[in-house]
Amino acid sequence: MHKRAFWVGLLLTLPIMLLSAWWTPTAAAFSQEQRLFSQAWRIVSQSYVDDTFNHQNWWSLRQNTLKKRLPNREATYTAIETMLGSLGDPFTRLLRPEQYHSLQINTSGELSGVGLQIAIDGETGELEVITPIAQSPADLAGIRPRDHILEIDGMLTREMTLDEAAARMRGPIGTTVTLKIQDRKVR
Repeated sequence: MHKRAFWVGLLLTLPIMLLSAWWTPTAAAFSQEQRLFSQAWRIVSQSYVDDTFNHQNWWSLRQNTLKKRLPNREATYTAIETMLGSLGDPFTRLLRPEQYHSLQINTSGELSGVGLQIAIDGETGELEVITPIAQSPADLAGIRPRDHILEIDGMLTREMTLDEAAARMRGPIGTTVTLKIQDRKVR
């Protein structure tokens, strides 16, 4: 009698166990790109000063982004930049690896520049001097605010990003850099 009850119980239980295992959805593991996005989201979630996150549902923003396909690192960086942009805070931004590396070099003291603060002129698109640093090589050479830098070591600056131009004007102390300058008064 006990044997029969055992087999009946087993025959009833086994199909239920198999069906439940078959119907149970598998947990989807995050891709490497989704993990990177989540890590950036978590850092902001834990550290951001405005606990309303610019009056938006921060969790929902994360969930909606993770539902999207992040096929490569560029797409992930773009998603992170979009997320950070939604905060409306100009001081909260993603530093991509090359930008972070440049920041490390700029602040490490290992390299020196010509002593210029530069920007891209919004009207002309040319590389413009904001100001030379007092007593720097650029200041001593007579470079002045609003002068345009047309070339760095023979390369046109119109084809460079701001970071590329800054990198080309940096090097170990004593490195020679040749700049072609258009005086602001000549324009």
